[in-house]
Amino acid sequence: MKFCATPLLLCIILSLAVFSCKKGDTGPDGPPGTANVIYSAWFTPDKYIKDTVFGVWGFKYNKAAPEITQRILDSGVVLTFGRLSGYNPSIWPDNQVSQLPISVNYISGGQQEDVWSAYASPGNLRIRFTNDHNYWTTIANAHSFRYVIVPGGKAIAGLPDKSYREISNLYHLPN
Repeated sequence: MKFCATPLLLCIILSLAVFSCKKGDTGPDGPPGTANVIYSAWFTPDKYIKDTVFGVWGFKYNKAAPEITQRILDSGVVLTFGRLSGYNPSIWPDNQVSQLPISVNYISGGQQEDVWSAYASPGNLRIRFTNDHNYWTTIANAHSFRYVIVPGGKAIAGLPDKSYREISNLYHLPN
């Protein structure tokens, strides 16, 4: 009589798999994820509109952002980042990213300061450029921007002080 070990081996493995497992206690909750964090693609304003606010000339660009709601503005945070690739790289390095407002200081017929700022309102993000001497030649169309929306249910303390790299790593943002 010939002994066949295959069925016996299968029975042992099946028994171990079924009877060895037991329901354990539920583990602790993990850290909050990034499921509700919303971010835009990088966008380049195609046309700025000249405006005047309190006698200071500037240029603005309005970006439709339906994800920015009054609830987000009341209890969350909207962070805006700029990649100002239109400047001479000795003034602003190419691909350097910073959170708005951004002040760029340089000398061109005297000390100059350009300020890039962002204003969020329900459904809209406004990018605004000013120069402290009300002087500009043109605004390069190489500047790009991105916004990141963190709802109020997330830990938002200290986010405005973090660098783009820290925010990008924290929320796993693609470049």
